[in-house]
Amino acid sequence: MTGPIRHPALRWLIYGHLWLALAVAAQTLWTGLFLHEGTPVGRYALAAALGAYAAYGVMRLARARGPEHVRYPNLQWYHRHRGLLTVLVGVAGVAAFVLLWPLWPVAWPWLVPAIVLAFFYVTPFTTAKGTGIGLRSIPFVKAFLIAVLWAVVTVAVPVRLDPYGHTDLTVAAMACMRVPLILALAITFDIRDQASDAPALRTVPLVFGIRGAKAIALLLLACSALFELVFLQRLGYVEGKWLLLIGYAYAAVLVVRARPVRDPIYYALLVDGAMVVVPLCAWAATLV
Repeated sequence: MTGPIRHPALRWLIYGHLWLALAVAAQTLWTGLFLHEGTPVGRYALAAALGAYAAYGVMRLARARGPEHVRYPNLQWYHRHRGLLTVLVGVAGVAAFVLLWPLWPVAWPWLVPAIVLAFFYVTPFTTAKGTGIGLRSIPFVKAFLIAVLWAVVTVAVPVRLDPYGHTDLTVAAMACMRVPLILALAITFDIRDQASDAPALRTVPLVFGIRGAKAIALLLLACSALFELVFLQRLGYVEGKWLLLIGYAYAAVLVVRARPVRDPIYYALLVDGAMVVVPLCAWAATLV
């Protein structure tokens, strides 16, 4: 980040992860557009958004207690408002749990593995000699794991909640359709973090350079757009499907313009915003 966000509303939106929670809801509701009537996608989308807000909040509050918070504007903001944010995060977590409880028998086979993977990634492990081991030491795992976790939460679980019933293979295949989009955006964030990421993380920009990372991200966006166009075509949205390309064009421009030094508005608002813009375009496509 090049500096703190000055507008109070934007601080709550970005530092407070409200925008990210909205992105989770948008991605989930996007999946819900193509599910059968009776799927509790609205209830689950709210639970997922509140759960994401609580999860990110817990991580930020934990880091804000340490000495490193003085170096990061978002952690400074969390440190100043830690009392209020602790209450909000707690309420969001409880509300998410209550909303998800009736859906848990269907959701747990997908959510529990996702939680375990996230734990083993964010928790550092080292050998007796101080060498890093575990998921963080595997090349490219950072962006790929983010994409898989988002796909599980926003696609696999809501599809599994469909009363029509889908096989696990079908659910996994539909989730994989969303992976290229999230992966492309995650690689874009890796471009931002190139200067601060440890070489051991072996992110895409650190291995292939910024130009190579952008090329890979654009290819992933093209693959994702193609998957979605074919999907909409088969569902009968022959004319409306082209509106989806507006959202992907928006994301592609952000990838092309990405660089290691940019203000937080560019990444936390605009790049994350692609996860809201693309679903809105998909929704518009279903109306034509």
